[in-house]
Amino acid sequence: MLRKRFKNPIFLIYVLVGYVTIQFSWWLYLIFSLYRKLYNNSEILEKKTWMLLGEGAVFFLILILGILIILRAFKYERELIRQQENFVLSVTHELKTPLSTVKLILQTLKKRNLPEEKTQDMYDQSLIEINRLDSLVNNLLLTRSIENNNFFLDKTNVNLSAFIQEVSEQLHHSVLKFHTVKLDLENIELNVDKIGFQSILVNLLENASKYSPKGTEINIKLYRNNDTVQLEVSDRGIGIPKEHKSAVLGKFYRDENEMTRKSKGTGLGLYIANFIVKQHDGEIKLLDNEPSGLLVKIQFKK
Repeated sequence: MLRKRFKNPIFLIYVLVGYVTIQFSWWLYLIFSLYRKLYNNSEILEKKTWMLLGEGAVFFLILILGILIILRAFKYERELIRQQENFVLSVTHELKTPLSTVKLILQTLKKRNLPEEKTQDMYDQSLIEINRLDSLVNNLLLTRSIENNNFFLDKTNVNLSAFIQEVSEQLHHSVLKFHTVKLDLENIELNVDKIGFQSILVNLLENASKYSPKGTEINIKLYRNNDTVQLEVSDRGIGIPKEHKSAVLGKFYRDENEMTRKSKGTGLGLYIANFIVKQHDGEIKLLDNEPSGLLVKIQFKK
């Protein structure tokens, strides 16, 4: 147990601080004793004593401030390491599950002569899993580009209403397979990065479907508001607690509730969406969707 404690850097910091405090207190005592021998004048002795106490107070203040900064840095590093470990585990699961599914389907198709309808269902399931892998790889590559400051926008004039409808139809047999999607779209054109905007939509819809019960409705709304374009994606899922709303926009963060633990993910979806929205000089807000669920509201300047 003692050996384990000595390997803990925080424990060693406490030991070092304790040692410094004892030594400094001892030095103060020795210097004060020396002053009493050197100065017989009480007024001079009092001034020297207050000077000594003032310097000691400044030293202890700097020491405490340094300790707090170090402990905060350790806490941040530990949290980052924990998030990265969870990320690696999540990515491993996200890669292994679709690969295992596709492998099993191919083995089944190879060994058995199945009815045409059943064969088609298995092909569809394989396509869903491959699209899932494709989405994961795209997010990883996009995150890599963001971290390397290698992400650049290629803006073109896009009919957002038609594009949103096209993306939602593409996801109908995969991400949105177990949900109904309600579209309320104004005919709006905007200068955006098409690939980036698609990434925003896919990540928001994946999150909505992942954390919402099967059979529930996902709403997508696009409208003008004064000089801005508003995009809203809402669901009837578990939502996000108020204290976690800002944190989930960070990299690797996943709200530790029961449904989040059951539903695997990388913690990159909202991070990527938030980054791309900011690159478009936009703003993303996470709001409660009454009576339940999450409302993601994005505002673009027109």
